[in-house]
Order: sequence, then structure tokens, then C-alpha cells
Amino acid sequence: ENTPVPTPDDDTPTTLDDGTATYEVTDAENGNVTYVAPVNSEASTITIPDSVIINGATYKITAIDENAFKNNTVIKKVIIGNNVTTIGKNAFLGCKNLKTVTLSKNITSISGKAFYGCGKLKTLTIKTNGLTLKNIGKKAFGKTPVNITVKLPKKNFKVYKSMVIKRGISKK
Repeated sequence: ENTPVPTPDDDTPTTLDDGTATYEVTDAENGNVTYVAPVNSEASTITIPDSVIINGATYKITAIDENAFKNNTVIKKVIIGNNVTTIGKNAFLGCKNLKTVTLSKNITSISGKAFYGCGKLKTLTIKTNGLTLKNIGKKAFGKTPVNITVKLPKKNFKVYKSMVIKRGISKK
């Protein structure tokens, strides 16, 4: 399969829309985009795919923009694709009905207050082994429920448990 790779000189627009979401081209040469916002404000399950095809070109989704889902009260479940490495500041802040989040294996950065105030978050699954305390922003998981279930990679369980508690997850 020869998928056309967008090149910077092809007048690629800086914002793209595939009908389900808006994306910002962050690296046209390598075909990388940031997930900016969902198009459908009524969607309760959001799957951010590994890549998206727009105008015949394949783009890897490597980040979720800051404020992408801020104060979205409709979403209940989020699955984040394997090419996403960065979750922006306040990305899911105030998503009061968000219950389930799965963070993919390549996440290396979760910005401040990314999941702050997700008061019904029941299950947080972290698959990545690439996080450090420095790469998880302040209060990233602040104001989440006391009885949240956090699934962590076995390899880094102790370290990660300490990190997520420092960033707002309840000690229970």
C-alpha cells in the first residue's frame, strides 16, 4: 500500500476534520496531528484512533490538545490510541460523567489538570511504561473519586502508584 504522505509544500491546511474530530497538523513532514476536539458533541464513547485518513493522506494522532474535552458532560468512556504520546493541559478537566479512561502504551506526558474534576471516574488504565513524575502535570488526577480503580503496568507498579497519588489519585 502506498499511502500518500503529506508534504509541507502541498498546501496542507493546518486544521483538518474527518467528520468525527478536528485535528491540527503539528508535523506535516511526518504526518503527525493533534486531536483538537470532537465534532459530535453527543458522543458518549470517544476512541482516539492510532491514525486518521483525511483527503487520502494518513496522519498519526500523536497528541490530545489542551482543553479538547474540557467540561464535556456527555462523554463516559475514552480510549486513547497507540500513537498518542501527549495529553494536553485540562484536556478532560471537568468531564463530570467520564467513567472509564484507557491510556495507551506510548503516553509519555500527561499535562496539568488533564483529568481534574472527573468526579465519576471509576477506572483508569495506564498501559504506558514511559511516564515519570516530572511528565505528569500537577493535579493531573485531582478531584477524582476516592474509590477509583487504577490499573498500572506491573513493571512499574510501585513507582507509578506513588506518582499517581502525588498527582491527585486517592491513596485508597
